[in-house]
Amino acid sequence: MSPNNAIFDISVKSRSGEFELEIEYKGSKRVLGVFGVSGAGKTTFLECVAGLRPVESGRIVIGGEIWLDSGRRRFLRTRDRSIGYVPQDHLLFPHQSVRGNLEAGKARAVKNGLDFGGVWEKVVSVLELEPLLGRAIDQLSGGEKQRVSLGRALCSGPKLLLLDEPLASLDLPLRRKILPFLIRIKDSFELPMVIVSHNPMELQVLCDEVLIMEKGREVKVGSPGELFTSESIFEVAKEHGFENVFSGTIIGKSEQVDQLGLSDAGREISIQIPATDIPLGGGVIGSLRSDNILIGLEKPRGLSARNCIPATISSIEKAGTRWLLHAKVSDAIPRFVVEVTGDAIEALSLRKGEAVYLVFKTSSVSTLSG
Repeated sequence: MSPNNAIFDISVKSRSGEFELEIEYKGSKRVLGVFGVSGAGKTTFLECVAGLRPVESGRIVIGGEIWLDSGRRRFLRTRDRSIGYVPQDHLLFPHQSVRGNLEAGKARAVKNGLDFGGVWEKVVSVLELEPLLGRAIDQLSGGEKQRVSLGRALCSGPKLLLLDEPLASLDLPLRRKILPFLIRIKDSFELPMVIVSHNPMELQVLCDEVLIMEKGREVKVGSPGELFTSESIFEVAKEHGFENVFSGTIIGKSEQVDQLGLSDAGREISIQIPATDIPLGGGVIGSLRSDNILIGLEKPRGLSARNCIPATISSIEKAGTRWLLHAKVSDAIPRFVVEVTGDAIEALSLRKGEAVYLVFKTSSVSTLSG
């Protein structure tokens, strides 16, 4: 990789008590995810990038701009790094309204030569903050506070957005509601982003590349789909419920279910999903747990499960105590990962290249707006 096209060029060493962080990462993907169990050093890494934690030695270059170079004794202060930082606990200004919080970064945005009015309008629109502008912070729900926190970071006109477990403080229904706003941010703002999360599904939806950390060190780097189904990582990912992630378009609606068409280069493959408020033609991101899919050698009949997709086994791999079957539906649709037992593999004589059916219930699919 040429240094000229690297968005992130990070090499840092930092010690806090007995814990030592030593990470080297260079990448050209715009949205980087950082994954690991509690204590892996994810937040420490984020704070080093932000300039909030002392670094013994290293180099941090973001988009070609040098923020740290210990060899040359160069250090850019946090306030000069133009970072939008969203910590786990929001840290909103309680004495100011939502409008006041959003305007907190106006001076920096203007200093960076941005049209604050234009930035403001875009942020308020993307995050749907207009109805909240006059409210006090203590009048907001947890999900609303998160949207305001994101909005405040974006209104400062950052060169890099850092999100530390952006959904961790929310319950599952709220996480499902806020995740689409993060997708909107990714799609609407051409910003480099670093997202720390312990949730594989969130990182699959949001990130172009993921860095796996363990005990302050980099373990692996790669695409989310590849990493979270690898033998060494799947056991950790599965603790949080590994999910297949796919996208599609609403092509039919009824009172109880929607029909989701999956992209398939000229021919339509569709599945039933629980009814949504997304209109016909609207985009949807769906997720399906790997242990909620059954494998059939023939197209089943007389089952309550309404979804049955033809696929081809591309590989069967051991992952810790489990076996993972990778099934290819088409070139245009990501592979589905299915958990199977060794007994099932033997009883059905499952092997690479075999035609199978993926069977699952409508209610097993979780959906997000695109």
